[in-house]
Amino acid sequence: MNNNNNSNNFSYIAGIDSLRAFAVLSVMIFHLDASFLGGGFSGVDVFFVISGYVVSSSLYKAYKSNFKELILNFYARRILRILPPLVIMLLVFSILSTLFIPNSWLSQTNSETALAAFFGYSNFALIWFTDGYFSPRVEFNPFLHTWSLGVEEQFYVFFPLLFFIWIKYKEHPRVGIVANWLLASLFVFSLIFAWYETPLHSDRAFYLLPSRFWELAAGALLFKLHLHKNFLANSCLKSNIYMAIGLILMFSGFIFSDKGSFPFPWALLSVSGTLFLIAGIARRAENKSFLQKIFENKKLAYTGKISYSLYLWHWPIYALFRWTIGLESLFQMTLAVFLTVLFAILSYHFIELPIRKNKFILSKPHWIIISSGILIVIASYFLSKTIFTSQSKMNLSVTKEKEIWYPHRYAAPLDLKNNEKLKGKKLFVVGDSHAGAYSTMLGLLSYEYGIEIHPLSTGGCPIANLIVPGTAISEACTRNMNIMLEEIEKLASVGDTVFLASLRMNRLADQWKSFELSDPISRQLTPSAINNRKLALEETRTILQRLKEKSLDIIIDAPKPVFKSPAFRCSDWFNSSNPICKDGLTIDRKFLINYRQPVMDSLSILSKEFPQLVIWDPFVTLCPTSTCSAMDNNNPLFFDGDHLSAYGNKILYPSFKRIIEDIKGIEK
Repeated sequence: MNNNNNSNNFSYIAGIDSLRAFAVLSVMIFHLDASFLGGGFSGVDVFFVISGYVVSSSLYKAYKSNFKELILNFYARRILRILPPLVIMLLVFSILSTLFIPNSWLSQTNSETALAAFFGYSNFALIWFTDGYFSPRVEFNPFLHTWSLGVEEQFYVFFPLLFFIWIKYKEHPRVGIVANWLLASLFVFSLIFAWYETPLHSDRAFYLLPSRFWELAAGALLFKLHLHKNFLANSCLKSNIYMAIGLILMFSGFIFSDKGSFPFPWALLSVSGTLFLIAGIARRAENKSFLQKIFENKKLAYTGKISYSLYLWHWPIYALFRWTIGLESLFQMTLAVFLTVLFAILSYHFIELPIRKNKFILSKPHWIIISSGILIVIASYFLSKTIFTSQSKMNLSVTKEKEIWYPHRYAAPLDLKNNEKLKGKKLFVVGDSHAGAYSTMLGLLSYEYGIEIHPLSTGGCPIANLIVPGTAISEACTRNMNIMLEEIEKLASVGDTVFLASLRMNRLADQWKSFELSDPISRQLTPSAINNRKLALEETRTILQRLKEKSLDIIIDAPKPVFKSPAFRCSDWFNSSNPICKDGLTIDRKFLINYRQPVMDSLSILSKEFPQLVIWDPFVTLCPTSTCSAMDNNNPLFFDGDHLSAYGNKILYPSFKRIIEDIKGIEK
């Protein structure tokens, strides 16, 4: 084709690689620190549009009248393009995650995401197992970024069929209208669905194909326009205008996109911007426009060529930094970016190119390439799964000492004799995740006395915490509380025991960060905090009254110490210098005594109103000196900043056992 005309022969367009460079750099900057480029995550939407355009062009060039040949050719090329670097990355970080990342709430969805990524449905896994793309937990999931690959791979499942219907029947006298408007109709339906779904189910709108299809379809529709020489710059001036509009729209998306309203409407900026940019970039002429020349810069185009590898490697490297040395200082960020670029270059030149251009592989029939790819994925999946299940042996963290760190119910110690003095009695353990964190201690009690343990807890939903009422947390928590109480009223008998166990002191940290509180004690004296405590006290009265009517023994735990750093993230040589550990694993005892005083005052009121209520105070056992510590020498009393460890459970067991013995009249 004559390069002097304004048509498009759909051969390689260097400017599209440069556009990929802008997309991947925006995503990398956003993931490094969201404050650097608030809407940088919308770079993924640029990739979606490019994929729709390039895949359409590829299908058109490889079009055969035989649908089977088209499909086999398409999937063989997709496998060679996508799978090798993806599988290598997944295996490498399956190993590194297993070595360096402790097992915790913060990491419990990582392996599910990785395993799903092998088969292109990690976007679904993230819906099932996590809290949303912008929640704190996902920043510590090395495989989060594979969601976008899942969207594209799912698009590839049926897009070749849509393309074939269009190219085969577009001139057909009867079905031609359907063939020509099918993709556009699906584009409109997807866009409307994104508008509907975004405010109702933001996670599903963000992660899943139905609300993202329109972005990929937009690129495919642009290709169809270009095929008919529409919306294609036919002069330097028009090329510059299109590209200027595109840059303004795209960078507006990078800067202003609101994660609370995404993909609709904010993805419209990056999607429309990409369409204008491709329309200007794709102009075929010897006299390039000013902006075309910029986009054909060799270094920028090279960055685009390695953009897939940059995207694959940047996020798991960032996530591993967050787990180990941190990703906050300039040095840490620079080192993370350097390693990302290094791994991307190695991946591109030693994995991507050698496999895509291998003459031996390319000489094989397409069905062999596809079959081999599927077998490699299956084998890699089982290898990765084996690696994850071997964490207890491979992990380098001290937390691999499971029976010290994790408060589960373990086998009874050999020196613990079962006297069955409480056989037939029930102990209902009610509360939030802190109720579950007593599992080791309660297991010991069950082994020694034969008492039946009935755990009734919901993470994030404290009961009788005396800080805020359940209604102030969520309707779901209030509903769960009533369900638990109804369960007790149904199953409990006179003389059974209810243990109300929850977090009763405001956190100073969570598993992912420390809270910057200038004066946490003063914050408890604000009118809203005082009012919340009054409401929580009244709610607790109601709970205790319901339990009293069943003639049940009631135990409530007083507030335990809380810390500003999580022990499980700050106890290893490779994470002890992490910024989250800067406040250490100790805290002044007097501060905590004052900090928990409002709750202790409420407990004092309740103990006078309900004589059958027993206050068990683990604080004295856990903090016997002027400085409270999350560690007892080298053994952890706490798993994170407020949940007990298994070792802490064992330390508390004698104290809790005495409470039970006193209530039940058991001679010591």
